[in-house]
Amino acid sequence: ACSVTMDAAKTVTATFTQNEYILTVNTVGSGTVTRSIPAPYHLGDVVALTPVPAAGWSFSAWSGACTGSGACSVTMDAAKTVTATFTQSAYTLTITSLHGTVAKSPDKATYTLGEVVQLTATPAAGWSFANWTGDATGTTNPVSVTMNGNRAVTANYTQNEYILTVNTVGSGTVTRSIPAPYHLGDVVALTPVPAAGWSFSAWSGACTGSGACSVTMDAAKTVTATFTQNEYILTVNTVGSGTVTR
Repeated sequence: ACSVTMDAAKTVTATFTQNEYILTVNTVGSGTVTRSIPAPYHLGDVVALTPVPAAGWSFSAWSGACTGSGACSVTMDAAKTVTATFTQSAYTLTITSLHGTVAKSPDKATYTLGEVVQLTATPAAGWSFANWTGDATGTTNPVSVTMNGNRAVTANYTQNEYILTVNTVGSGTVTRSIPAPYHLGDVVALTPVPAAGWSFSAWSGACTGSGACSVTMDAAKTVTATFTQNEYILTVNTVGSGTVTR
């Protein structure tokens, strides 16, 4: 308080200082917050806050003097506190594998920045692994993928081809119901065709006996068809007295 006793002309000056308000900004997770104007703050100052997530993180929400996940502007009329929450980004790894399976290690629905996932391709029966395409390339199996975003990888396979070797003993040929190449599960019916003066005798190898021969392909196979030459009897008779030489 100021009391002035008047006994002459006097002058008094009152000095005022502007109040300064503190704006405290906290972060949860990995990221920073930029301010549109620096401190100190006075009555009526409007401070726009911008969240800047670190690599592999996303801004989630405000709390305190700002709420929600939209723009945040704080009008200063007292000390205030704002918290920006960041969450770690989740990346998906999509696998395409039409003729086999692919195991992921670790096997998770989503991954965070920098995680390394090992992929191991196992071909289905009758197929062989060929290569990777997409966000993994080459023929190395298993292969590793580093997650720095959503990733998609395709495992490619080639169908195994099995050789059916058909041999013949004697004079004749063998026809096939379907031509090569042969794949897993193909059924090839073989028909012996003897040459003139010969007869089919028997199968050996992947077929046996002398009946019908059908070969189911699940590996390289060999069949042999044996033909035997026909034998004909020549009967020589004589009428009267004499002989016949041969």
